[in-house]
Amino acid sequence: MAYRLLTRDEIIQLGRELEDVRRWEGACDYVSALYGLDARKPHGQRPHQITISITSERKGRLLHHDTVSVIVTDVENHPLPYDLSRYWWSQFTLSEERVAALLRDTSGTLETAHDPDDETLYDALRDLCAEKLGIEFLDYEEPHNPITYTYLIDAPPSVRFPAVYVAEEETA
Repeated sequence: MAYRLLTRDEIIQLGRELEDVRRWEGACDYVSALYGLDARKPHGQRPHQITISITSERKGRLLHHDTVSVIVTDVENHPLPYDLSRYWWSQFTLSEERVAALLRDTSGTLETAHDPDDETLYDALRDLCAEKLGIEFLDYEEPHNPITYTYLIDAPPSVRFPAVYVAEEETA
């Protein structure tokens, strides 16, 4: 098998592709924790796609903050509700009204989980977004353009060079 050196542009592209795979893995972990990866009601389909949207909104006179929407859909593009039987949800004691609201909501916005009387769930969802999706919830002065990532849950992003070989240095 013949080998060649990657060009500078190929190395940069490979770095971007590997970062995209890392983000996809985090997105899959997020879906697994909150939705599960198996087929289930209401549509009998398994999660197929995740769309993560981050928009900049004004917070007061001088600051902006990110609002996040994470929409998980099945193969027919139906939005899926959370699967509250997943282990991640067992850390919360949710009222029947709160459970019903979470099961009805397929908007994907984290703010729908916000409860002024108990921010535990909202904070945990933000922490999970930070850990798995790499979203930083910071206040900043200048707004940014919307950012959207879409991943197929059952298909990792492609990597043009899935294996890269490095010559070993000889030690004297």
